[in-house]
Amino acid sequence: MKTKNFILMLAAASMLLACNSNPSEKTVLVGQYDNKVPDQVHIVAGAIDTLVRTDPATHSFKIELPTDVLGFASIDSEDHSARVILDGTPLNIHFDDEGEAVVTSSKPKKSVQAAYTAFNDWMQDFMTQFRSDNEAVSNNANLTSEEKEAKQEEIYEAAAAKVNTHCREILANNKDNILALMALSNIDAEDSELLEIIDGLGENVRAMDQVKEMKKGIEVRMETAEGKMFKDFTIVQDPENAEATTVKFSDFIGKGKYMIVDFWASWCGPCRGEMPNLKAVYDEFHGDKFDMLSVAVWDNPEATKPAAEELGIVWNQIINAQQIPTDLYGIEGIPHIILFGPDGTIVKRNLRGEEIRKAVAEALK
Repeated sequence: MKTKNFILMLAAASMLLACNSNPSEKTVLVGQYDNKVPDQVHIVAGAIDTLVRTDPATHSFKIELPTDVLGFASIDSEDHSARVILDGTPLNIHFDDEGEAVVTSSKPKKSVQAAYTAFNDWMQDFMTQFRSDNEAVSNNANLTSEEKEAKQEEIYEAAAAKVNTHCREILANNKDNILALMALSNIDAEDSELLEIIDGLGENVRAMDQVKEMKKGIEVRMETAEGKMFKDFTIVQDPENAEATTVKFSDFIGKGKYMIVDFWASWCGPCRGEMPNLKAVYDEFHGDKFDMLSVAVWDNPEATKPAAEELGIVWNQIINAQQIPTDLYGIEGIPHIILFGPDGTIVKRNLRGEEIRKAVAEALK
């Protein structure tokens, strides 16, 4: 069953009307407090880091800042905080005595901030319904465990499709501001389509470091997609004994056997969860035509070694690989399990659970 993990919490926003492509160069912020009024407010917006005094008579502050639709400004005081997008429209921030902040624009149809707020409202409703639907299935005593899992899978698939559609609508109308990045991070698409989407974004958005990194990761994944030849790398497993502990990926891959390679870490719960599946596959298929390799990434070797022994990893290992293979193969999360062919061709990527055995059995027919 797929992991119920929506990454949409990066902070995203939605607005089906296109936001103003020519906002004012300045954004006026007005903060209004109920009874808990701070003496001053700390504001950080890009290169600007400033303190603003509040007016005790009106319980408010006012400041004009350069417009920036590619990031967030933070407003903090002792009891309150808020993040806003300086979108060139007049913005009002109401801070209540409980520390909650509500941001509104006087021109909501042109406001990126209003779009951001609209998405948060949409997401809250969406997640409430998603949790409710899952709880209803979990609490249904008339369903078997298998039936519950199947129904929850259906709920997940429907929810994921809804999120994907919503984020595509956001992206279509917000290609020149930070909402493009937020929507893009949550769109389900093939890498080739994602590259086309990125190329269609506004110049300033394409120039953002996050978008550049995203594009680089996509290109790397495409270079190491199924059907592509493996990429070699070299790891010094123990710097104090480099000559004896240096290994290459090609010492194991492309040597005439099918190889399952598990990129993992000792601290990774899901990685540990896959070990029984991997061990079962190793016990069933290990031989002249098949072998396995675990590659420890993002981990301390002193933690990897006892964890490998505890988990019963008796097959080949590379430790202390850190980010070298994950950068090379565009791996963003672990465990990431890949099946390589006898010549080093990538057969299947991102295998989990029963898919591991199925892929190996199919390859060895």
